[in-house]
Amino acid sequence: MGITRLIRAIVKKKTAAPETGDAVKNGGVCAVLDHPQQGEKIAAPQYTFRVGATGSIELAAISINQGPWQPCRNSSGYWWYDWSGYTEGRYQAEVKVQTKDGRVVTSGPCKFQVVFVTGGKQR
Repeated sequence: MGITRLIRAIVKKKTAAPETGDAVKNGGVCAVLDHPQQGEKIAAPQYTFRVGATGSIELAAISINQGPWQPCRNSSGYWWYDWSGYTEGRYQAEVKVQTKDGRVVTSGPCKFQVVFVTGGKQR
């Protein structure tokens, strides 16, 4: 391969629109729990989860510790869930979205921890 063709191939690869493997497998539909991130520590008495989704999404929901699915609200291009009344400990959250044509896509689990701070020190 000549140097010109090699450079063109590299440039083309860098400028191609990225799609995750999950989005490709699910026909361009993808659901991701943006916040909290994997392993994040939450130290606030209330928290708002942020869900990113691609595709023609009609509904989004979140499940915490494999509990019931809670509906998320749509605003500013994301889906949101306000969480409060929780205790310290380790948690796992998962999100699912439903497209306008009825397809359902679920994210993988995201593990995070709640650690409250008192007197400037973590308990």
